[in-house]
Amino acid sequence: MLRAPIFLVMSFLALDAARSTAAADCICLAQGREFALGQSVCLVSPKGPRIAVCGMVLNNTSWQFSETPCVVSTAPVPARDANAIPAGPDGG
Repeated sequence: MLRAPIFLVMSFLALDAARSTAAADCICLAQGREFALGQSVCLVSPKGPRIAVCGMVLNNTSWQFSETPCVVSTAPVPARDANAIPAGPDGG
C-alpha cells in the first residue's frame, strides 16, 4: 500500500503551494493605491499625519501607525486679489 503515503505527501504539497500563493496577494490600500507588506506611507491619524507600515494582523492586512510624524510642507497659499484679472495660458 504505497499509494496512500504518496497521496498524503502530494496533498500536503498542494496545500502548501495554495497557501504560499494566497500570501503573495496580500496588499494594503490607501489613497487609491496598493502597497505591499512592509511598505510605508504617510496617513492621517487622530494624532495627525503619521508614518504607517502595511502589516498583517490575524490574517488581515492592516496599517500599523508609528509615532513618527510625516514631513509635511506647510507652505502658505498666495493670497489672490479679488480685483485681479486671471492670467491667460501664455501668462499674460
